[in-house]
This record gives sequence, C-alpha cells and structure tokens, in this order.
Amino acid sequence: MGRFKKGLLLGGLVGAALVWLNLSPKGKEMRDKMKEHLENLFAQLKESIKKLEGPTREMYDALVERAVEEYAAKKELAIEWKNKLVKELKRKWEDVEDELRR
Repeated sequence: MGRFKKGLLLGGLVGAALVWLNLSPKGKEMRDKMKEHLENLFAQLKESIKKLEGPTREMYDALVERAVEEYAAKKELAIEWKNKLVKELKRKWEDVEDELRR
C-alpha cells in the first residue's frame, strides 16, 4: 500500500472517530460541561478585569491562568480540560476588550 493510500485510510479512520465522538451522547455531554465551565469562568474573569486599571491582554492572560488553575483544582478537572479552558478563555480577550470600551 502506498503512502497516499495509507494517508487516505488513516484520514478516514480519524474522521470517522471524530464524527462518532461528536455525535455520541457522551461527546455532547462533554461539550455541554465544557460550555458550562467556560461560561462560569468567563463571567468571573469579566468582573475581575473590570476592577483593574488599564487592563491589558497580558493582565487578562495572567488572570485566565490563575482562575483556571484555581477552578480546575476545586472541580478536580483533568489537565487536558484545564488546557482547553485556558485556550478558549484566552481567545475571548477581544470580547472583554470590547466590553471594557463601552
């Protein structure tokens, strides 16, 4: 079997696994839990960043790291969940920045 066929087969298997995970009840449950964690943490972060004078992205990122660390310890989250939360919350800086301007 050539490299192209192996890649095609592997890609198909990975794609099928991702579809199965996204369509399974367990996958939906995991996404819902992640969304709940994100919403809770994001609300807390917005309140915290509003209290700072002249907040910057670096300040926000530091708050995200600290808040997720504390939250993950309290909720006993796995490292991969903690990393996903940090990544998703850091992406929301523009939303926070827009809200601060208002």
